[in-house]
Amino acid sequence: MHYKKLIEAHKLFYRGEHRASNYDRYLEKKNWSLWRVPEVPIGEIAELFKFIKSWDRFFQGDEKKFKEIYAKIFPAIEELRSLNIEDADLTDREIASKIKDVFNKVARCAIMDRYESTDASKILHTIIPDFFVMWDDKIKDGLVQGRRMGATYAFYFLPIAQNEINETIETYMTEKGMSRIEAIKYIRNSCDGKTLAKLIDEYNYMKYTICHPSLQ
Repeated sequence: MHYKKLIEAHKLFYRGEHRASNYDRYLEKKNWSLWRVPEVPIGEIAELFKFIKSWDRFFQGDEKKFKEIYAKIFPAIEELRSLNIEDADLTDREIASKIKDVFNKVARCAIMDRYESTDASKILHTIIPDFFVMWDDKIKDGLVQGRRMGATYAFYFLPIAQNEINETIETYMTEKGMSRIEAIKYIRNSCDGKTLAKLIDEYNYMKYTICHPSLQ
C-alpha cells in the first residue's frame, strides 16, 4: 500500500466517522500513570468502558472483572509496552503467545463470560497505542480467515497489519529517498501525530467496514 493511501484514509475517517473524536477525547484525559500499576482504579476503568461503549453500545464489560483480569495480565502488558507495531518481532513465538493470552483474557471481561473480540482489541490499543491494532468482524474477514480469537489476532492479523504498515513506510522511503525514521515521522505528522497502529486501523476500517470507494 502506498503511504498516500494511509494519509487519505485518515482524512476520510475523521471527515466521515462521527465517533472519531471520541478516541482523541478519551486519550487526552486518560491518566496514563494509573495504568502502570497492576491495580487500576475502578474510575479509570469506567472511563475506558465509557469510550468503548461510545463505539459499541452492546459491549457488556464488567468493571470489577476487568480490574481482576488486568492485575493478572499486568506482567505481560509491561513486557509488551515497549513494542511498536512497525518494529516488533512478531515471529517470536514467545511474544505472539503473550499477545494471544492477553487478548483472550481481556475478551473475557464481559458479563456472563461473553467473548468481546472487537472490544478486546480496542481496550488493548488504548493501553499500548503504539502496538495493538484494533479490528472488527469485517476487518478480520477482509484480511484473515479463522475464528475471532487471540490466536488469529496474534499469529495472523497483527503480522498482516505490520506488513501493510511497513509497505507504506517503504513507499515513502523509495519515493523520497528518505530514511525509515524520516518516513515514519512524515506519515505520522501528516496524520495529526497518530500512531501507525491507529492509522492502519483507520485504513482497514474505511476499506473493509465502510467500504469507501476510493480505497477499493
